[in-house]
Amino acid sequence: MEQIVNIKNLLRRIFRKYDEAITPILRFVWTLTVFISMDKLYGYSELLSRKEVILLLAILTAVLPEGFLFFIVGVVVAVHTFSAAFEAGVVFFVLYLVIYVVYVRFFPKYSYVVFLVPICFMLNIEYALPLVVAVVAGLGGAVPAACGVVFYEYALCVRDVVDKIDVKSPDDEVEAFRTLTDFLVHNKEMMLTAMVFAATVAIISLMLKFSFKYSMYIAIGLGFLFNFLFAFAFGSVLGVEADMSKVFLGAIIGLVVALLIRFAQGMLDYKHIQRVQYEDDDYYYYVKAVPKVDSEKKHNQNKSGKKPGKKAPKQCRRPDMPPMANDVPPIPNDMPPMQGDMQPGMPPMQGDHYN
Repeated sequence: MEQIVNIKNLLRRIFRKYDEAITPILRFVWTLTVFISMDKLYGYSELLSRKEVILLLAILTAVLPEGFLFFIVGVVVAVHTFSAAFEAGVVFFVLYLVIYVVYVRFFPKYSYVVFLVPICFMLNIEYALPLVVAVVAGLGGAVPAACGVVFYEYALCVRDVVDKIDVKSPDDEVEAFRTLTDFLVHNKEMMLTAMVFAATVAIISLMLKFSFKYSMYIAIGLGFLFNFLFAFAFGSVLGVEADMSKVFLGAIIGLVVALLIRFAQGMLDYKHIQRVQYEDDDYYYYVKAVPKVDSEKKHNQNKSGKKPGKKAPKQCRRPDMPPMANDVPPIPNDMPPMQGDMQPGMPPMQGDHYN
């Protein structure tokens, strides 16, 4: 365990030291993954499907602030959907605008969850996402997780419309609109997945706010169980049978990833809880402090054998003890002046200044 903690602290120091170089690289990897996944889902525009364009867009969004990723991805997907069918582009524009106005506009830092959901769907581990999102984003990740489900399911809807309907007449346009709207309104599988995601993230996030012992680990474990419970309960209400094998696999992966994230954030030492009370002019405070087992500062102190906040005591000797080798003897008052010292009545030397 100590070796694992040492490795984690070493990685943490490396990330802190080279943060200016590592962060842009990680952002580029993330944006490149997003644009590749969007091309797999909405690859109807030949221009935007080129590797050079995808690479350029990934570099551009990695350099720009985080909020630009949501905007640029929306523009790219809109071009793809308009290239597939005009009706699909119009419906996507309205859908994306609703997601932005209702939620992303007020909570832009959680917009990455909207794109993380389709990636997990493409990897067939979508039910791992609620546990990970709850640990990383908290309650604020519930709504974008549900929006990400809609975002992915709409890609399947557009693909179905393009394959089955050849829009050449006004009747075909009406049929395409009807197919798109019916898919979004009456798609019970999409509703089931979105409800399971939002409910599981909400339950775990609320449990994480409690301060009793081991509440974080209990919350993650309950999220694992609620994945099954919500999938069965909501499936019974909607009349849809969820694939429990997929739910189980995703929940196992989500449990492992959530515990790894919790370990990276710091394992809590509930055996040494400290409680502090103090007050000011307006409030009286009750503070509960839980130390981290793998704290880098604590680990270094334990390794050196020193306790924090204590200085080495000064060495004191009795007056009758003989002087030590490193002691400097006091200068006697009757010591004769040395060569170069000023004698009384001597004129000042060149360079001396007197007030």
